[in-house]
Amino acid sequence: MAKCSRCGMEIGVAQSCPHCGGAPSQSVLDKGFKKVAKVTGDVLETGVVMTEKVVKEAKPVVKSVVQVGKKGVSKAKEETLKVAKTLKKE
Repeated sequence: MAKCSRCGMEIGVAQSCPHCGGAPSQSVLDKGFKKVAKVTGDVLETGVVMTEKVVKEAKPVVKSVVQVGKKGVSKAKEETLKVAKTLKKE
């Protein structure tokens, strides 16, 4: 609960004191929480922006790895079928 900076009365979440019209006092603790919230928001926003940049930069590399992987899988499939056919003949 906030208190009035002039008269010290409890004013809850009101923007001004209903008794004297003073502004709510801002405790050091309240200012600290607001600063932590702002810094946390900034860090999260920066993290999202950096993640987007990493995804954009890594996309071509991932595509080429997948293509190479597909070639390797099809080659392995062919070799496995060859070996299976030779074993079947024996």
